[in-house]
Amino acid sequence: MNAFWKEVGSGAEKVWAFWTKIKELDQQQFNAIPAAKRPEKYTEGNALDEFWSHKYLESQGKTLSVVEFRQEFKKIDANSDKNMGLLEFLIWEYKFTVDELMKRPQGGESGEVLKAQAMLAEVETRFKAAQAALDQASVTEAKAKSTKEQAVKSADEATKTAASAAAAAAEQQAAVDALKAQEDAHAAKTAELTAKAEAGGVSGMKAKNELAQHLAEDPLPLRKAKITATAAAKKTEKAKQSADGAAQAAAEAKGKADAAAASAESDRLSAEKAAAQAKADQEAAEAAVQEGQRKLEEAEAFLEEQKAKGTGQTHGTFWWLDRELKERKDHMPKTGSAKLLF
Repeated sequence: MNAFWKEVGSGAEKVWAFWTKIKELDQQQFNAIPAAKRPEKYTEGNALDEFWSHKYLESQGKTLSVVEFRQEFKKIDANSDKNMGLLEFLIWEYKFTVDELMKRPQGGESGEVLKAQAMLAEVETRFKAAQAALDQASVTEAKAKSTKEQAVKSADEATKTAASAAAAAAEQQAAVDALKAQEDAHAAKTAELTAKAEAGGVSGMKAKNELAQHLAEDPLPLRKAKITATAAAKKTEKAKQSADGAAQAAAEAKGKADAAAASAESDRLSAEKAAAQAKADQEAAEAAVQEGQRKLEEAEAFLEEQKAKGTGQTHGTFWWLDRELKERKDHMPKTGSAKLLF
């Protein structure tokens, strides 16, 4: 662009579009290579082969038959390597010649140009670091959110388990109280009838008969039919076992409640730690973006200074650097304020 600035300077944006389209097809050209034959990672190339060159011309509205393309490609392929670079395309597109290009001043890579390129490279590095920091912040924020949800779930489960334990304990206590009340009532009646029977007389005989009937009854009136003393004892034992079982269930429920409470507390602490890490990562990302912005502003100011005092020999170079700077600015990472989860 330095060499032909007078001819193409007013349409420099079109040259930029030519370049971005070639980059796009270069990536597609790489992806089309069988996985077993291509490098593991894509690196930007500098030319398209015949197939992709044909695709490129079509993308620029130059639809050609195979024969027509081959005829034109011979004109484009200045070094006959069966590939088309951007420079070869531009010479063909604008109907320049290689000889004319070589005779024109190229501008060279002055100290100012090299400095501007280095500044742009640093901006690129800063922005990549900022984007990586933002990505990490997103990951830790998502983790913090998930951990918080788990903590809330654990707390709910602990509450439910504690309620279940309390219900089991209440049931056990009710069973114990009911058994004791029945036993106390049975014992009191036995004592009363025994005392009356020992007093003698008609009342004593009556009390003695009632005592015999009382002792023959189920001490826990859970059955209406009269059963033997042995059956009554078994029923009493069963009631005691039921009370013991309720007590054991209550103890187990309490153990589960304690474990659930401990788990909930652990999850809460993990959630707080994850939230703190998410906040730290977000702050680091914001700092990285701010540093990238500062470097971009420095590069922008330097380019403006050089363009103001530059000569025609470097107009193309500084226009291109300025365009790259604009591209980076348009795609610079964005951040928002860190959000506390607790």
